[in-house]
Amino acid sequence: MTALPSQIPEKRRDNVHAAVTNGDNVGNDLVYIRILGYLIHFVPTDLGLRVVVTEIVSAGTDCALLDVGKMYYDHYLRTFRANKGRTPTPSNHASRPSFDTVAHMINDTLDDAPQSHSTAKKHALIRDRYRCVVTGTYDIRSILDIRELKETFGKDRSVKTDGTQCAHIFSESTNSDIEPGSEKRDYAATMWAVMSRFGCPGLPDELNGSKVHRLENVMTVVPKFHLVFDLLKAWLVATNVENKYKLEAAEPFILNEYPEYVTFTTPDPVKYPVPSPAYLAIHAACAQVAHLSGAGACIDKFHRDMDDSTTLDPDGASAEMLEHAIFELQAAGHPVTA
Repeated sequence: MTALPSQIPEKRRDNVHAAVTNGDNVGNDLVYIRILGYLIHFVPTDLGLRVVVTEIVSAGTDCALLDVGKMYYDHYLRTFRANKGRTPTPSNHASRPSFDTVAHMINDTLDDAPQSHSTAKKHALIRDRYRCVVTGTYDIRSILDIRELKETFGKDRSVKTDGTQCAHIFSESTNSDIEPGSEKRDYAATMWAVMSRFGCPGLPDELNGSKVHRLENVMTVVPKFHLVFDLLKAWLVATNVENKYKLEAAEPFILNEYPEYVTFTTPDPVKYPVPSPAYLAIHAACAQVAHLSGAGACIDKFHRDMDDSTTLDPDGASAEMLEHAIFELQAAGHPVTA
């Protein structure tokens, strides 16, 4: 771990270091401080580092410092978890088109840029050669639907097949269904303001509305990897080789059966661009900070408590769980009234 920048006041530096290095069972306040400490080490841009350091330096009181940490907890870390909705179930409808060759499949997509989850999945499958980008497992629906693939791989018992899913780096619900004056609009605005702090002011426009389905924001993966990626339990760290990433995870066993490195390729960089290094870096930083700060464990506990609870504690013990539930409802665009 690299040293914290020297311009942080000694008291602030000591507070951050103490919170980062103390035991695992910590309260929310220490989690907020840990977030700031780990952000300094993992924030994906130099501008982001300067902004985080400036915010820490400018915090005149411990309470103000906690507010900064909570802001990143609410509008950075929780963003990648709260907005991850259920993955749409692949259609098995009889009208699903079949194709004789891969060329016919590509021709079917030439006139429509990804405007929906299903279209994004179709384009991503072409770019990713009908395989999970992590495991290399072939998409079984594509082999069944495309005669050329079926003839090539259908009789090869060594070929691994499975259902695949279209994983979004930034959730597809981030900018969807935003009404003027709504809680979700305010939430999204604050989230994008945080992204601007990291030197990515163009993100709101790049991912606005249906543009969230752009190929730079999606990849073809098997369901198990999709789950751990969305839960911030696995992430991709860029190497010195273009489009080559090291696969890392919160727990070693998560990486079982996965390769050490993932390399993105494309048959046409213009028509079918690979996932954005900037988007993946923001996700990786978020996942690492969430894991090491203890914030991820807090979010996991809230979800477990909500799953296990049917009523609220009359003595107020459920206050944090209720606050978390309200936050996720607002992030999803549901109106919340007092």
